[in-house]
Amino acid sequence: MNVTEAQARLNQLIDQDSFAISRHGKIVGVYLSRDRIEALIETMELLSNPEFLKALKAYRTGRMKLYDIEELDKAMSA
Repeated sequence: MNVTEAQARLNQLIDQDSFAISRHGKIVGVYLSRDRIEALIETMELLSNPEFLKALKAYRTGRMKLYDIEELDKAMSA
């Protein structure tokens, strides 16, 4: 949306997760909600963790064993 529209609708827009503002057809600003920013920070932190990257690679290549929650509950209580 353009700057004029964003100014007129700001109260409604801030309830959205994200939106871009353009001027003369070019994006000049981006709004990200607090939840979206926190999620991005968490993702960056995970991707900077070598152990997480190792687990992610194992998952993607099918080398990670997945367990059903009921199986884990039974195994933990035995």
